[in-house]
Amino acid sequence: AIELNSSMLRRFAATTAIRYHSSMSTDKIALAQAFVDKVNASYSEKHKAFENQFWGTKMALESTPETPYSTELLGSTKTEMEALLADPNILQDAKAHREALGGDGATSDLVKTLDIIIKTCGCYTMPTAGAKAIREETSKIEGNLEKSRNEMKLGYVDPADGNTFHEMSSVGLRNQLRTATEESTRKAAYEGLRSIGPFVVENGFVEIVKLRNSLAQELGFEDYYDMTVTNAEGFGKKKLFEILDGLEEGTRPLMEAARKELAKRHGEDALEPWNMSFKMAGSVIKQMDPYFPFGKAVENYARSYAAMKIDYKGATMNLDLLDRKNKYSNGFCHWPVPAWTKPDGTWVPSQTNFTSLADPAACGSGLTALTTLMHEVRS
Repeated sequence: AIELNSSMLRRFAATTAIRYHSSMSTDKIALAQAFVDKVNASYSEKHKAFENQFWGTKMALESTPETPYSTELLGSTKTEMEALLADPNILQDAKAHREALGGDGATSDLVKTLDIIIKTCGCYTMPTAGAKAIREETSKIEGNLEKSRNEMKLGYVDPADGNTFHEMSSVGLRNQLRTATEESTRKAAYEGLRSIGPFVVENGFVEIVKLRNSLAQELGFEDYYDMTVTNAEGFGKKKLFEILDGLEEGTRPLMEAARKELAKRHGEDALEPWNMSFKMAGSVIKQMDPYFPFGKAVENYARSYAAMKIDYKGATMNLDLLDRKNKYSNGFCHWPVPAWTKPDGTWVPSQTNFTSLADPAACGSGLTALTTLMHEVRS
């Protein structure tokens, strides 16, 4: 028989406790990782479905049985994605796994991911049936307004005859403000841009503002802007306005001096909203145009990034660069599939949808396209 003294027993107990704790820690890590993997898979699927609809409807792509696009599908995929992020069970489980892991340094990446899930889901949580109903109703009106805006007949009436309507996107109208030599044409283009405001007001924008504010108040915020600022920045709109007020007050003398100098050089009419961009640009845009041809924009962007040793690591870029009827009138870059590394170390390259609104025939289009590419694709 082997006689166990008290010292041996203490060592045996300590060793057993360490092994038990190690086993428990491993189990907690495995469970947390399995939870994160499941959330990642679910979100990736729903996010991609929404982004595909976002791209198809914003670009006014043709809907087919194989690749259907519609405002209804945009709304439903958005609702499904947000329903996942608003699922109280996911938020509850994320908090439980986060608490179980504690501050273990070996799981820092996992802990950060859980913190992100908790933060994100907290922004989407709709604790009451009333809040959820308001959000769904808002999404429907938002989708209808976006569709109406995309289909809006925009342009300007030719001041030469007061009758001929030149159909043109908001990008084309802004280009007229910068480059048209006749003030009457610039003013007509400005009035064309201004028509967007009354149009959206008459097509649901006011209702959207009311519903958004109602939702925010249902959730305990002052209004929708206060809610979005708090979720994004961690402080409310009151604090933000204090920051912005200081910025405005500090830069106001520069702005006033610039306006005085512009009027001094070009006359008081230069301060009219349809004249400012033209007077400030002068002939520089036309002089620069030969050096930035539109056909070279993508090549110049690619060469610039290659020279900076930027490697996209197998990413796929879907480009839609030209302005056309019914296309969404703003450049953007979205990621249906973000770049990320799976827990097993597998690299998932990103898939990117990028759009700009260039008119190859317009003066300055090449520089605008290059600027947009450099800005949007930098991420």
